[in-house]
This record gives sequence, C-alpha cells and structure tokens, in this order.
Amino acid sequence: MSETVKTKLRILGPELTEHLNWADAVEALRRGHTFPRATVSDMLIPMADGELLTRSAVIPGLGAGTKSVTIRPDNPALLPPAPSVQGLFTLFDEDRGHPVGLIDGALLTFWKTVADSLLGASYMAPNDAKSLAVIGTGPIAKGLLEGYVTFYPDLTDIRIWGRTQERAQAIADEVTFPLEVCDTAEDAIRGADIVTSATASKSPVIKGDWVKPGAHVDLVGAHAPDMREGDDALISHSSVFVDSRETVLEHIGELRIPISQKVISLADVKGDLYDLVMADSHQRGDDEITVFKNGGGAHLDVMMALYCLQQSKKL
Repeated sequence: MSETVKTKLRILGPELTEHLNWADAVEALRRGHTFPRATVSDMLIPMADGELLTRSAVIPGLGAGTKSVTIRPDNPALLPPAPSVQGLFTLFDEDRGHPVGLIDGALLTFWKTVADSLLGASYMAPNDAKSLAVIGTGPIAKGLLEGYVTFYPDLTDIRIWGRTQERAQAIADEVTFPLEVCDTAEDAIRGADIVTSATASKSPVIKGDWVKPGAHVDLVGAHAPDMREGDDALISHSSVFVDSRETVLEHIGELRIPISQKVISLADVKGDLYDLVMADSHQRGDDEITVFKNGGGAHLDVMMALYCLQQSKKL
C-alpha cells in the first residue's frame, strides 16, 4: 500500500508555470465554489524578520490540503535576492486521505492570489473598465498587473506606484504595454476604474476620497490582524465583499479593525465568493464603489492545487 501511495505523489515546481493560464485558473476557483463551503483553519506565528503562516482546508467532495510558508517582506532586497514568500503545499486525496501533490508554495500562492482577485472582479468590476491602478511592486503586484491586463484587454490607461520608484520603473521597463509610473499613490488611483493593491502596509495606502464613483477596489496585501490598505472612508462608503468570511473577518486587519472600531458592522459585508458564485452576478449601480478583500484562504489553495495537479498530468 505504501508503494502505491508513493507512486501517486507528484512534486510540482515553478516549471509548471508555462502550462497554466489565467482563464483556466479563474475557472478552477469558480468551480471550486460550487462545492460545499470549506472548513478552514489558519495559524500565523511571528519569526525572525517575518512570519510563519500555516493554512489548512477541507472541501467536502473535492479534497484537503495544508500550506506552510514563511513571509519575509525584505527578502527581495537581500543580496542575492530571495522570494518574500517561500514554502510548500500538501494536497491530500479526498477518498483515501493520502498525499497526492507537493507543490511549491510561491507558485501556488502566486496563481491562487491573482485568480482570487480576478474572480472577484469578474462579478464586481465595471465591464467597460479602461483604466487600472496597481499599488505595489512585489511579485504578487506584478502578477495582478499581468492578470488584469489579460482579463481586460481594452485597458488603455495603466498606472503603477510603489514606495520604491526604481522597482516600479523596472516593472514598466519589463512589460510590453504602456505603463505609467506615478509619483504618488493618489496620482495612480484618481480616475482609475480598477484599483488593485498588494503591499505589506500596516496603515492605509488608499484613501476613499481618491477613488472615483463606480470604481472597483481590490485589496490583496493585508494578511495579518494589524495590516490594512484601505482607509475608513473607503470601507464605509463602499459595497464590501470578501473572498471568504471565515478567513477575512476575524483574522485580517483590513476589515477586523474597522469592524472592531464600529466603522462598519459584520452586516455591512455583503457577501463572499460563495455568495457571488451562487448568485452568478452582482448588479452594480453606476456610481457604486465595490471593495473586494482578497484573504487567500487555504480552500483556494486546495482548488488551485487541484488545477495544477490536473495540468501536470497532461505533460
């Protein structure tokens, strides 16, 4: 029995990237939300120069898995540079419970995180979006830039801002489309139809006063109880959705802080991806600002890991 299990374990690394695409990745998450709601568990432990994050999930009828990663925001500035997120995800078989996949954590986090935001945007962002603002310059921010440009081919006004302008300029020099490097976050955000942010900020970098009526704001970076990217004005004057109530509301400062300070209540959170996928739509008003908090729960890792495993079997 042990030999049979061993032959079924696939080890998947960055080389799988060229066999993945955003349309199928987003569809994998959408389909995953048609299964019963996942049971999730998160644990965040401080460690030297960063944190150790462990997330587990069980999705009835689909599978189970656990991801353990280190998060070290300063790693890209090291010599030589190192990824800011490093770790592994173990995917377990639904029927017998044995491990069937061991997947590079950075690869899985990258594809899961961006596809999470794109799925949310597919329900909430304006269909005729022409302008995009990207806040942040790390690997996830670059992935969000790539994903949104792929999903919204009519974008004609694309901007980026980061605390280190040299890193923003380096991204602009790499891409094959016009990308404006802005001097301030405000310059990037004002007038944008879609704003996506992936920073490690513990204080808001997006002010509600900068966001135009009818815009969609995608908040990705905050993952800890003391982190947030949008200010109270944004959160309190928008239609707020999350990817998972269980993952976001009690564990991530983006909404945990304004809820605890009574800026908004739990009832003000209109829904999560399970609700959006079930309804298969969100009727937005012309001037309605939508906010989506991407918390990146382990159930999304399970869904994305299954997609990665399926693609690896085609090779």
